[in-house]
Amino acid sequence: MSDIAHAIILGVDGLRPDQINAVTMPNLHALKQRGVASSDHRTVFPSETRGALSALANGAKPESTGVLGNDFYARDGGNRLAGTDTIHDWRHGEAQYAGGMVHTVNLSETLAKAGRSFAVVTSSGQGSFTSLNWKGAELGQTGFNVRHPQLAFPHDLAIDITARHKVPSTGFERGAEAKAVDIFVNSVWPAKKPSASIIWLTEVDSASHLHGLGTEGQIESLIQCDAAIGALLDWREHQPERDAIAVFITSDHGHTTSTRFINVDDAFKAAGIRAATRFDDEVDIIFRRGRAPGLWLRQYDKGLLQAAFDAIVAQDWYGATFTRAIEPGSPYGTIDGTLALELTGAGHLRAPDLYINLVGDHTPNEFGVPGTSTCDVGNYKIDVGGGTHGGLHLAELTAVLIADGAGLKAGGQVITTRTGITDLAPTCLHMLGIAAPDTMTGRVMHELLENGEAIGAPVSEEFTATAQGKTSHLRFGSVGTQSYVDEAWASPAATVPSVSHEAIVVKAPAE
Repeated sequence: MSDIAHAIILGVDGLRPDQINAVTMPNLHALKQRGVASSDHRTVFPSETRGALSALANGAKPESTGVLGNDFYARDGGNRLAGTDTIHDWRHGEAQYAGGMVHTVNLSETLAKAGRSFAVVTSSGQGSFTSLNWKGAELGQTGFNVRHPQLAFPHDLAIDITARHKVPSTGFERGAEAKAVDIFVNSVWPAKKPSASIIWLTEVDSASHLHGLGTEGQIESLIQCDAAIGALLDWREHQPERDAIAVFITSDHGHTTSTRFINVDDAFKAAGIRAATRFDDEVDIIFRRGRAPGLWLRQYDKGLLQAAFDAIVAQDWYGATFTRAIEPGSPYGTIDGTLALELTGAGHLRAPDLYINLVGDHTPNEFGVPGTSTCDVGNYKIDVGGGTHGGLHLAELTAVLIADGAGLKAGGQVITTRTGITDLAPTCLHMLGIAAPDTMTGRVMHELLENGEAIGAPVSEEFTATAQGKTSHLRFGSVGTQSYVDEAWASPAATVPSVSHEAIVVKAPAE
């Protein structure tokens, strides 16, 4: 392996790998041709940004971090869902929740302990920035958010950046992706030359939600992000340290096209179940909305949980369900016909009593982009036809990983094993010669490294469980002890043997 002094992760929020081409994203397409790429890179479930970025920065799945998507219910946190959208949400969680907001050790802490520097520059919302550099200010690390410049540290560098780059007090809106790279290369790098850096671009996620996949508005966001990537790569080529810099381009999730909006509460009301998005004296179940709604019971009652499942399984938007394992290590949930939520990598103490994956398929939208789905959109501002994510559709779980530079394979090699968002932090630490903390459960992606040995084909596994005429499926690929969820869906029970509280397991080398 070459001597590596700097690892840079540039993330493009919501980028699907099948939307990278020589016309729309020429810089990233060219990087793929000369570097190394993973053809089967996966995010975590729920496939939402703040949970995924916590997984990236901590090198661990939500089952360890405790950040279960963009919102979740912390049972010791009061009568409402825990948010992750603002810095106040994170500070509140740190003060109020058992074990704090995050239960694992992140890159910022690990690098500071090793006496190494870390920087995060984003064009994202407050929550995304915070999830990446959770304790950076108190650890003497560097952070700047071009949309929310109040979220910046250290203060002297933030003042210099604001003046040099003419950052308005309200932050940049237009051109924020280019500004993030500009601030990194022209201010953060000269001042700090961080050992590890994350540059996170909020596009193409916002444009995918707003305009839809394959639309002119979304394609324009792809072009803008590619230009920012090109600027970073061009900067690296002109650095004296270029041969000691490794660059990873990644994303936190994909997208599907929303074709229908539903409200899971309609099913509860029809069944006479008292549910809401916050607890009060009249509510027995609190639930979160989205592509993968979750249900938490005020007090565990298997009869009530069964009633909730009965109400859901009858719906035409049913797309698989998960409850806690009936016993440790079992793939079967406590409710007949459900699979163990621990299989999804989201089996934290904060996990809901029931996860619902809403239905989706692989039909192309009007622009030829495959993958459509149903969503409980709630108050989120998207229209039917807009992009959505958060569930267990293959298109939502599939993400980008392209790498180039010091210590990495080259020549356009494509790695066909499974890799995941939790593997980036331990791989970067390994390349920098820093031991990963025990809580960092992702693996080092040796197959991407310059002198790393090839890894055998992943083992593909599928679990199923049937009840009331419908079958829940979950498929994932495993590399050694690491598993990567590929997708989940539901089918009529007639397509598999009719069983109750059992699972059919298929294990075979993936092609």
